[in-house]
Amino acid sequence: MANITITKSSFGRTELNRECMKYTLSTSDGFEVALIDYGATIQSIRQIDKNNRVAEITLGYDNLQDYIDDKCYFGCTVGRVTNRIKNGYFQLDGHEYQLEKNDHGKHHLHGVFNKRLWKSSVENNETVVFKYLSPDGEDGYPGEVDVTVKYTLTYDHCLIIDFYATTTKPTPINMTNHTYFNLAGHANVTILDHELMVAANRYTPLDAEHIPIGEIASVVNTPNDFRTLARIGDHINEIPYAYNVMYMVDGDGKRSFGKLVHRESGRAISVQSTQKGLQFYTGTYLDNIKGRDNVSYQKYSGLCLEAQNFTDSVNNQPRFPSTILRPGEIYHEQTIFHFYLE
Repeated sequence: MANITITKSSFGRTELNRECMKYTLSTSDGFEVALIDYGATIQSIRQIDKNNRVAEITLGYDNLQDYIDDKCYFGCTVGRVTNRIKNGYFQLDGHEYQLEKNDHGKHHLHGVFNKRLWKSSVENNETVVFKYLSPDGEDGYPGEVDVTVKYTLTYDHCLIIDFYATTTKPTPINMTNHTYFNLAGHANVTILDHELMVAANRYTPLDAEHIPIGEIASVVNTPNDFRTLARIGDHINEIPYAYNVMYMVDGDGKRSFGKLVHRESGRAISVQSTQKGLQFYTGTYLDNIKGRDNVSYQKYSGLCLEAQNFTDSVNNQPRFPSTILRPGEIYHEQTIFHFYLE
C-alpha cells in the first residue's frame, strides 16, 4: 500500500504581499498532486505511464503571477456559479440580480473564486482544506457565502474533491474544478487522440454564444455520442465550436460519469460524481498560452471534464435542476478522479 505524504512550501506572494502556499500530496509509488491557495487550484498532477515514465498531465504555470494573470481557468475552483449565466441576469424570489458581464461583455462566466487567495490547512494528514468567505453582493450575487473545498488523495491514486457552501440569503451555487488534462503529457500538442466515454444519453444544446437554448436532446446519431469509448478527434470537426458540451448524467448520488484513456501512454482517468452533469471542453479557445516549462498551449492542448449542475440553470427553471442554495441548507457535491493505467 502506497503511503500519502503532504509537503508545504511557498508559491510566491500577491501584490498585497500575501503569501500563497503550495501543498504537494504524493504517494510512495510516485503519483503526485500539487495544490495552491490561489483559486484553490490544482497546480500540477504527475503520473507514470505504462513504461514507468513520469509526466505532467495537466496544463498550468510555474509561478503565482501567471495564475493571477490567467484567463483560461487552469486547474482552479470556479464559482459561485460555473459556466455561463445568460446576460449576467437572473430573478430569484421576486428580486432581480445583475452580475458582472465578464464573458465578452455579454454574459456572466464562472465568477471570481479563481481570483481569490483562500485560507488553507491540512486535515488528517491526507486532506488539504481551502476556505473562502464570499461577501454579500460579490459579483452581484446575494448573500454571504461560506465556501470550503477539500482535496483528498488516496493510496490508489484517487483524488477526491468535496465542495461545501452555506449562505445567508438565497443564492445560486454551482462549483466545479476546471483542470485541463492531457494524458500524453502537458507538452504534447493535442488531446484529439484520447478516447472518451461519458455515461450520458442526453445533453443540453447551445446557441452560438454557448448559452443553452433550454432543451434537452438525445446524443444518438450526433457527434456528441460518447456512450461507448470513442476517439475525441473522430467527429470534432462536425461541431462548429468543437466540444463544449453539457451532458446530463442520469441517476442520483455518487455514480460513474465516464472515463478518459490515452492508449499510447496507458494513462487513464475515471470520473465519479454526485453532480447532475458533465461539461466536456476541448480547449478550443487556447491560443498560444505560455504555460509551465515555457510550453506554448494551443487549441486542443488540453481537455476539461467538469462535473457540475446545468449551465444557466437559474434561467431555465423548472426544466433544469435547481442551483439555488437557501439559508439553513448545506451545499455538498463530490467528484472523484481515479488515475490509473489501462
